[in-house]
Amino acid sequence: MITFSVILFLIVLLVSWFIFLFCKRVIYKLNKRVLARNMALVKNGPYMAKFDELSEAEIREKLIFPFFMVLGYNTYDMREFQSYINRAAFYPDYVVKKWDSSKLCKRALSIKYIPFKDNAVDFDKKIFDDSAAGCKLDELMDKLYFKSDYYVITNGYLYVFFNKKRRTGSKNFEFCFNLKNYSKKDAAQLAFYSKQYLFLEISDVYRP
Repeated sequence: MITFSVILFLIVLLVSWFIFLFCKRVIYKLNKRVLARNMALVKNGPYMAKFDELSEAEIREKLIFPFFMVLGYNTYDMREFQSYINRAAFYPDYVVKKWDSSKLCKRALSIKYIPFKDNAVDFDKKIFDDSAAGCKLDELMDKLYFKSDYYVITNGYLYVFFNKKRRTGSKNFEFCFNLKNYSKKDAAQLAFYSKQYLFLEISDVYRP
């Protein structure tokens, strides 16, 4: 009887895992198909064309918020997209939270606006020069207060994604999306960070 129960449990777990992978794949393909087109609305909008004339507040409102809205995040829901602007310099400006056990408590993204120049990002080597950007990655991603899956540093058009598994002292980033100049391959990679993809977890398919 015990053996049968164990086997049944493993079968249910395996089926749940395949359902989870199938759902993730479907969500990814759907996002991949529309993301490049939707992101073009931000890229070709009036504010990107006059980026150098925008104030910090305008960059946040007209570029950063729309960027994450295209990714599916509700930037107007302060429960999901929480603002921490004007707090300590090492703290993120925004924290995106996701549901866990009926509570918005798990952190998906920590987002920080820093007006860095293009030369702070080496796309070929995937290196972010934090000293040139005027920040310290080790301080921003200190595990004492950084609890998200990813940290995103942006200047309004460059969005640099760092995984929570980044090693202390490392300047390597996982992915950087250039809103001014991106390819279909870049948009396909960006789809992995969309709300629909990032928020779906195995616990949503199978709960013990």
